[in-house]
Amino acid sequence: MIGAISAGCTVILKPSESAPNAAAVMQKIIHDRLDTSCYKVMQGAVPETTALLDQKWDKIFYTGSATVGTIIAKKAAETLTPITLELGGRNPAIITKHADPRLAARRLYWAKTLNAGQVCVSQNCILIDKEILPAFIEELKKVIKEFYPAGAKNSPDYARIVNNRQWQRLKKMLDASKGKILIGGTMDEADLFMEPTVVQVDDVRDSLLIDESFGPLIPIHPVNDLDEAIRVANELHETPLGVYPFGTKAETDKVLRETRSGGASVNDGFFHASIPTLAFGGVGESGQGAYRGKASFDCFTHRRSITKTPAWIEGLLAVRYPPYGPAKLKQFKSMSEKKPNFDRDGKVQVSLLRWAAALGAGSAGGALTRYLAVVLGTLAYIHFRWGDYR
Repeated sequence: MIGAISAGCTVILKPSESAPNAAAVMQKIIHDRLDTSCYKVMQGAVPETTALLDQKWDKIFYTGSATVGTIIAKKAAETLTPITLELGGRNPAIITKHADPRLAARRLYWAKTLNAGQVCVSQNCILIDKEILPAFIEELKKVIKEFYPAGAKNSPDYARIVNNRQWQRLKKMLDASKGKILIGGTMDEADLFMEPTVVQVDDVRDSLLIDESFGPLIPIHPVNDLDEAIRVANELHETPLGVYPFGTKAETDKVLRETRSGGASVNDGFFHASIPTLAFGGVGESGQGAYRGKASFDCFTHRRSITKTPAWIEGLLAVRYPPYGPAKLKQFKSMSEKKPNFDRDGKVQVSLLRWAAALGAGSAGGALTRYLAVVLGTLAYIHFRWGDYR
C-alpha cells in the first residue's frame, strides 16, 4: 500500500477475513491516520470480494493462494485490468552432502517455525542428500532445544494456527502422509497448537509434498545426489516463490542455473524476502509482478513514453512521406543502416579518421568529454602564457 500511496494512487484495501484481528487493526490505522476520501478498508469475505471485482480498477494487487489468484486473473481479464499476484508456492530447500548441517538446521528451522510456518516463502520441503541426513536430524534436535527450551507449546515465541479451518487442513495433510514422523507431532485443537513436525517422506507423491502446507510441517525427502534433488524440485513445482540451496558455491550455482523461482536465498531460508528494498515477487504459478522498495512505486505507476518533434527537423523527416522513390530509399538507408565495426572473423575494424574525429573515444559522449578537456586545457594554456607576456 505504501507503494500505491507514493505513486499518487487512491486505494481500497481488502484484508483477509481469515485474520479478523489484523484486519481490524489495519482499518483503524488507515481510518485514523489517512485521508478516508482517498484510502478505505473494505471488510468481508467472498461476497464482498466478488462485489469489488465487479468494479473497474486501474490496478489489482493480490496476495494469497494460486486458486484465488486464478479467479482474480480471470475477472481482471474481462476489463483488461493489470494485476500483480503474489501466490506462494511449494518452495524447496536443497541440502547437498557438502553443506554445513548445523547451519542448514538453524536457518531452515527458523524459516519454518516463524509464525508457525504460516509464511508464503518458507520452504515447503527439504530435499537432502542421504549422506548428510543423520547429521542434519541431530542438528535439528539441538536447534529445537535451543529455540524452545520449554517446548514450542510453552514458548511465547511460537505462534498458533490462524483458525480451526486451517488447523484441520494441516492435520488432514499430516494424517494422509505415508511418511515417518521423526520429531514433533503433538497437537491441541482447542489451542490451535501444532508442534513443528519433521517427517521423513520417501514418495514424491506424498500429501506433504504435492500441496503447500503453509504451516509447521517439515517434510524431508532424502535423495541420492544433487541432480536428483533438482529433478524432484522441478517436478514438485516448476516456478516456486523461492528456492533455498545449501552447499558449495559450485553446487548452489548449479541449483540456480537449473531451477526457476521468484527469488532465492543461498545458504539461508527466505532471506531475500526480508530485505525491504529488494524487489520481491513470483514467477509463473507463484505469481507475476514485483514490489518492495522502488519496485512498489513502479508497480503502481505507468511509464508513458513521450516524444516531441521540432519543426526544424522536417527536412530530415521528409524521407518518410510518399511518394517513395530511389532517392528517398537511398536517403533512408544512409540515415538508418549501420555497418558492423567487425569483419566476418570478429576482428574489430578501426577507422583512423573516425578514431581521430572522436579523439579515440568509444562513444559520442566520450568524444565530447575529451573535446571539452582539450578546449579547457587550451584555454588554460593561453591564460597562463598570456599572463607571462603582460
